[in-house]
Amino acid sequence: MNFRQFVVRNTMRNKHLYLAYFLSTLFAVMVFFTFSVFAFHPKLGGDALNSQAQIGMLGAAIIIYGFAFFFVLYSMDVFLQSRKKEFGLLMIQGMSPKQLRKMVFIENIVIGFFATISGSVVGILFSQFILWLSNFLMRIDLGFYFPTQALVLTVVAFMALFFIISFVIQFRLPKLNVQTLLKAGELGKGTFKISPLKSGVAILLLAAGYATALLAPGASVFVVFLPVVFVVIVGTKFLFDQLSVWVIEKLRKNDKIFWKKTNMVVFSDLAFRMKDNARSFFLVAIISTVAFSAIGSLYGFRQLIVGSMDETPYAFQALDAKESSVNAVNNALQKYDIQSDEVPVTVYTGEKIQVISQREYTKLARAAKTAILQPKAGEAIQLKDSSGVENAASTSAVTVAGTKLKVVKEVDTTILSTFIPTYVVNDQVAFNDYKANHYVYWFNPDASINDQIKVGKAVEKNKDIVSVEFMKDTIIQSFAPILFVGIFIGIVFFVSAGSFLYFRLYSDMDVDIEKFKMIYKMGLAKKELKKMIYQQIGILFFTPIIVSVVHGAIALTAMYHMFNLGMQLAGWQVLGVFVVIQIIYYLIARVFYFRKVYQAVTA
Repeated sequence: MNFRQFVVRNTMRNKHLYLAYFLSTLFAVMVFFTFSVFAFHPKLGGDALNSQAQIGMLGAAIIIYGFAFFFVLYSMDVFLQSRKKEFGLLMIQGMSPKQLRKMVFIENIVIGFFATISGSVVGILFSQFILWLSNFLMRIDLGFYFPTQALVLTVVAFMALFFIISFVIQFRLPKLNVQTLLKAGELGKGTFKISPLKSGVAILLLAAGYATALLAPGASVFVVFLPVVFVVIVGTKFLFDQLSVWVIEKLRKNDKIFWKKTNMVVFSDLAFRMKDNARSFFLVAIISTVAFSAIGSLYGFRQLIVGSMDETPYAFQALDAKESSVNAVNNALQKYDIQSDEVPVTVYTGEKIQVISQREYTKLARAAKTAILQPKAGEAIQLKDSSGVENAASTSAVTVAGTKLKVVKEVDTTILSTFIPTYVVNDQVAFNDYKANHYVYWFNPDASINDQIKVGKAVEKNKDIVSVEFMKDTIIQSFAPILFVGIFIGIVFFVSAGSFLYFRLYSDMDVDIEKFKMIYKMGLAKKELKKMIYQQIGILFFTPIIVSVVHGAIALTAMYHMFNLGMQLAGWQVLGVFVVIQIIYYLIARVFYFRKVYQAVTA
């Protein structure tokens, strides 16, 4: 058996470890390739979509490549750390440090090569799925093309990446002597120091960061952004490295918890697991928080814009009710055989306020099927935008054309634009020199959204006509590429975080097998074994996710505070979707992991 055959056979016999590392690196290649496919897509540079989306994709590809470098480096490091005992045995058998470095180099170059090719092939299929999904969900019509540029760039970039990492990381091996390598399986046993001070600092830093983010008013969120991020990152590091271990040790000392059923086995090495996985948990929590914040912010902005338009009760509006504008809308409605309620009104402006009489407002209110307002003589009712955007500070009185009126109440509305202070007054008020603005509204069209959009396209050249559905569709189309890029990046980061957890889970499989094999011989039932494994995997999967969900909720709440709004439904929807995805990921992973461990334990 020559050296090359030895490397191949060694790889096959440790295939579960190699497979986890291979899939992790394949995923990194696939993600970069998919971004490259979009970055070089011919339609992204044309008039069909905003060209800024292409720039965003190129920037994202660079970020992903940098992320992939550290991801592969970390994965390879964990992979090698899990094989220390194997390296020690090989050195006892006579393998020199030079041969050991050569073996590691060859293994990683081969794995990198196949991961690059496989990742590109899978990336072609995945990118076509994303193209279909973007067309189905966001109406971004991108056609298929063979991504030659993306393929060449991916192969060259990642072969260079694997070569550099394989060359650099092999120099870590000679620093460990044979004795240290052989005792690698025993590392993590015994005692270690826990710093109560750092545990307390973790609580203080996170509390300070959260409080600052939540209490910062309006635009000052931008000012405190970087300091809060730094404080929370440091606090998260201490949380996993110190505070979590301190809490586990306290629970171990609680006899009621420790001696309950199988908790003794779960808690026996949980503190060491937490300490060993602290860096992984930290990375997963931060990466997932970035994903939550990116997607939640973009999706939230879209919902704020579109949501306010959904509340608009009318379908069309002529801002300047000239005969040509009114006829243009009516002709378009007639063309598509649409019936609608036409309501003309007059609104007066002057002295930086907007005023509408009770009679005119009643016509709008009845058409919109909303409450009718009846201010008495000498009174005025102020209209406010229902989205919460303030048009002026509330006052107790307003002067209209020289007449002072008492503002008796404020009412939210979506019927009129209220960018300037807007009031409903009694019909007896004379508007004198105020400018009369004649508007025409069309309510309750008996048409689908697509037909209303067609009407909007037919009259879009007339700048005095507003089509709500057409305007909403235009905003969605212009916002879709940016939203698509942001959501894609967020999903990539979140799935990458799951890959970290998956790789750590399988890299510790041999240790779990040895532990559970001894316990199983003592009479442990299959049901109890399954429960303990499920508990361990649950802690591994959900500890960083819970932290990242809290981080994400605070970040999104602070973002909405810039607009004087509370946490919106869109933010909770994003967090909820990712939690559901993680639960599904956990349910699948635990079944496969238990099956492998149980087969090895009972063999």
